[in-house]
Amino acid sequence: MTSIDESVSPAWSDRTLRIFSSAARHGSLSAAARTLGIGQPAVSHAVSRLESIVGRRVFTRSRAGVSLTPVGQALYDKVSESFALIDLAMAEAMGSAKREAVTVSVSTSLASYWLMPRLPAFKLEHPDIELRVLTSDSDDAVGSDADLWIPLGPVSRPGLSSVPLCAERIVPVASPGLAASLDDISPQALRDAPLLHLEERYVPRFNWNQWFVHHEVEPPERNRASSDAYRSNDYSVILQAAIAGQGVALGWLHIVADCIATNQLVPLAAPIETDSSFEIFYRSQIHMRGSVTALYEWLQLQMAPSDHRASIASSTRRR
Repeated sequence: MTSIDESVSPAWSDRTLRIFSSAARHGSLSAAARTLGIGQPAVSHAVSRLESIVGRRVFTRSRAGVSLTPVGQALYDKVSESFALIDLAMAEAMGSAKREAVTVSVSTSLASYWLMPRLPAFKLEHPDIELRVLTSDSDDAVGSDADLWIPLGPVSRPGLSSVPLCAERIVPVASPGLAASLDDISPQALRDAPLLHLEERYVPRFNWNQWFVHHEVEPPERNRASSDAYRSNDYSVILQAAIAGQGVALGWLHIVADCIATNQLVPLAAPIETDSSFEIFYRSQIHMRGSVTALYEWLQLQMAPSDHRASIASSTRRR
């Protein structure tokens, strides 16, 4: 049996590797420093120390941040796997001492209109899992210390995997009262309706201009005489205004399906499907604790498209 000389310390330290792992996950030395609560010089020093030990660069630096070199990627995969196994071993050792906690990061609108109404069902199925919901409308949240992420759009981060959660399907929606007041809901006629515009801060989203172009209708001028209802950079505000009867909004179907089912909103046309999809991001399967896997599979099941097409087909107003 090989003995271990405890008097001999490795050239690297756990702290150095955790700093490296955080910088790789965030793609930024400054973001890693903020997450770890240390100064950026300490992060830079740790990375330089690690590169000195390895003898090769682990990061490529640019103004946008840092990206892993092939050597760095190979090291990150093994280091993050090792830390995950250590964390899992500790969690199992402490198993009966505390409930398992899982953190999921989603947009504000998805949390408000889709996730939160479904959480009681998850708690009934998994009473031993403590769920923490983080809301962020910036895709920079991907790569944080959350276990699972549903960002607003496609992102790329080292060490993360993803699977499609649902297709992007969009339908114009209005309150029942406003819908009833519209004599014509053809795409041409909707040019003159009070439109609610989402002005996304981080990632450009499908907008009214694209919707009209899809239907081969000239988009209305922005400064037209017939006033648009509102413009907002918060989709939750847009939906609240639509429910209040203040205008017609573009509804992302996976978010507004419940509002349609409860007659808070009425679809004014058939949904259109874009080339995009929403994805759920996670670290590689080997890193997933049982509680994370439970939430991951539950989210997929809840979002499974059994689905909104049926509710839309039965709810769409026909004139």
